[in-house]
Amino acid sequence: MDITSRILEEIAKGKARKANGPIEHWLTTLATGFWGFDADKEGIWSELKEGDVLVFQSIPPNTNFVMGHSPKTKTSGFIGAGIVERISKKTEPRWLSEVIEGQNLSVLSPMMWPNLVHFSDVLWLGNVDQIPAQAVQAMIDGCTKEKLDLAIHIAHLASNHLSLNAMKDVGFTYAPMGTGGRLKKNADKLAGLFKVQAQLATHVVYSAVDQPILTQLSINNFDPSAFTYEGTHQPTKSKAKPPSTAEVKGTYLSKRDYLQEAADNQSLGLVGELLVFEREKQRVRIEHGEEYVSQVVHVSATEGDGAGYDIRSVRDTVSGIIPYYLEVKTTLGGANTAFFISENEVNFAATNRQSYEIVRVHSLDIGKKKYKDYRLSASELLGMPKTPVSYRVNVGVEPDQCE
Repeated sequence: MDITSRILEEIAKGKARKANGPIEHWLTTLATGFWGFDADKEGIWSELKEGDVLVFQSIPPNTNFVMGHSPKTKTSGFIGAGIVERISKKTEPRWLSEVIEGQNLSVLSPMMWPNLVHFSDVLWLGNVDQIPAQAVQAMIDGCTKEKLDLAIHIAHLASNHLSLNAMKDVGFTYAPMGTGGRLKKNADKLAGLFKVQAQLATHVVYSAVDQPILTQLSINNFDPSAFTYEGTHQPTKSKAKPPSTAEVKGTYLSKRDYLQEAADNQSLGLVGELLVFEREKQRVRIEHGEEYVSQVVHVSATEGDGAGYDIRSVRDTVSGIIPYYLEVKTTLGGANTAFFISENEVNFAATNRQSYEIVRVHSLDIGKKKYKDYRLSASELLGMPKTPVSYRVNVGVEPDQCE
């Protein structure tokens, strides 16, 4: 049975539970694949088991923590549904209100919603493809302000939501507050509405691939020579057509990406840098001789990550052998996976157009020890469509098709 049918079946049987919270908290769920129950709901939370279904109810954002939200953006209603994978306890603040309020408390980590439920699969009704989820969560995790402007992301998440009026029109109603209660009365009518909305939903898989966890110990013992380089594989180009209403879009996030969450995960990024660093030394040794290998420097490891690039190397040009700069971006996903780049890195690329490259390490499989890559020159990078949150580089999409 496919994921959509599985969720609809549980809703129709009246077995689905409701999870309720301000819409900005659901942005965290989009990025991490989990939701939080407060301490008062620990009894219900502890009973959740693999395969259970939760329906996601959003309420308007808390204006004590969110700025820029327009009342014209309707947020009340159902925005998705997820299949439970497991439960766990949280050890740090993750939701915006927790992060902000934690700045004003003597305790380090306010635990307002300590009981986590992790989802294996979620159907998001909103336009989540337009939300750079990991970058948004990085903003939330690192917020040092009293309020954060999340208006555009909230609007995308709330688009295509199942409104209270739409449900009321077909005879389905529910208690507006509270998390954990089952949606029993007239559940078949709710399932019918969800079936219609699901035609435009995005299926996000939060645990599709079980990759080994990268610990500091494993990084210290990392051997780049044990990995097989499978060659250059460029992103495929497309016109980014609107999705068909006859099928559910699919987005698949590997379990390792989900566990590490942040787009700039240091362990995964370091693996990619070490792989490129080793190959770059081999190239220089072959092309220029052993005496030049010492000029290949892993700058981000020896000097910090503020230089605007990760590896300094050398290249042969008509002007002779000159310094060359490599910025490494690593993912477990495929070649078309978007990546994030800082303003500092973009500026460095702009001032070093003839001697700068992005090395995109992709399809990295830690367990099977293999990977692929492709490269972008500074000019190619600067000419590609980018969403300004640092910058999200939309690979494989023609420029005139992007907003």
